[in-house]
Amino acid sequence: MKLNLNSPLLGGRWKGASWLALELILVTIICWWTFDPMMEKIYVNHLPFGYDADRIVRMEVASTLNRTERMDRKEEICAEEEILLKKVQEIEDVEVAFRSVYSAPGFDLGESYLNTGDSTCIRFPTIYFQRESPIFRAYDIPSLTPTVPLSELTNDCEEDKSIILSRTLALAAFGKTDVAGRTIELYNVGLDETRKYHIRAVVEDVRSYEGDKDHTNCYICSTLRMPMTNMPVIVRLRDGVSVQQFREKCEYELRKNLTTEHCYIRKIESVRERQDFLSGRCDGRLMHRNVLMAAFFAINLALGVFGTILMYTRQRREEAGIKRAFGATRRSVFWGFIREAWVLTTVSVLIGCAIYFQYQISGDSYEKDLYDNPVVHYWFDSIETHFPIVSLCVYLFVLCTVLIGTAIPAWRICRSEITESLRED
Repeated sequence: MKLNLNSPLLGGRWKGASWLALELILVTIICWWTFDPMMEKIYVNHLPFGYDADRIVRMEVASTLNRTERMDRKEEICAEEEILLKKVQEIEDVEVAFRSVYSAPGFDLGESYLNTGDSTCIRFPTIYFQRESPIFRAYDIPSLTPTVPLSELTNDCEEDKSIILSRTLALAAFGKTDVAGRTIELYNVGLDETRKYHIRAVVEDVRSYEGDKDHTNCYICSTLRMPMTNMPVIVRLRDGVSVQQFREKCEYELRKNLTTEHCYIRKIESVRERQDFLSGRCDGRLMHRNVLMAAFFAINLALGVFGTILMYTRQRREEAGIKRAFGATRRSVFWGFIREAWVLTTVSVLIGCAIYFQYQISGDSYEKDLYDNPVVHYWFDSIETHFPIVSLCVYLFVLCTVLIGTAIPAWRICRSEITESLRED
């Protein structure tokens, strides 16, 4: 039997397939533009912190005195806060507790320093600590300097002279982690001054906040030249104790004990809660808007493609009836529809991705910002990994939509009688 390619049946089929291919190419480009930034953002926000965030809480310390009275009686208030810290350390559910200086990982961002050496200019977000502070034990941040174990990281530190670097920060500044004993020169952006620091040790990377992807923390021993009041207490809970359990105990059982004459615990906040607050305050609205936009585009694109595929497949009812009249089985006709949809989708997505690829290589998508850590790399920092991963996700999204839109009417067509299919014009 010789097929006539100019017949209305085949002519309509190829015309419909051409329009469908154009729509799938456009959908692929829009999916790339919509999904790409969201995938990067979601990936970074879900990276591990580098410590057990579910066991770290911050207890805000407040005073019953007003600001003027508190400033006039600094020494007395600081002494009371030290007593309050000891009371917290005696709580059964507390494993480690210390007073935070200005900031702590997971809660606040410290001051920014810039490396002024010969290496690439890098921003150094700084966290301060006091001598003998158990900050590294509380966060369980491993020491990478064999001669300085975790338990001794903050011992023998010179105030305002000793610094501890994160692993990737040491690699970026020196190209290696064995840099204990060396000096580094940093420029303090806030104070507009340059100072040299003695490197005490190098520790493993941790993230200061959800969007932190540079791991460039450094830790400086602070003098606390003047007594500071209302310094929060950072607590590491014992294994198996939840934040909610600890908060309930402090609120209902230990509230009366966690006070001094002028000081008390005002608020208990976990790392997760703090990150939710910072995300909402900084870029939460933008993030939610982008998520809603991506969801809106995804739903509309899926419905559009789904509807087009339904109509296109239903229009081929007569073709399915003719095939079955010539001996084709229901299964072979059904899988014929599926194979054609798969081939059409694959070709269309490849063309769409190739078009978007030209935009990717023509821009500066893979150039790091001025102060980004050059040592840290993710899958989206290189086109060799970024483009295939996002393209695969786009392909799977479009393919699933097309196959579902094809399978539903194709199954109904194959289950109908041959005479019903041949009645269609």
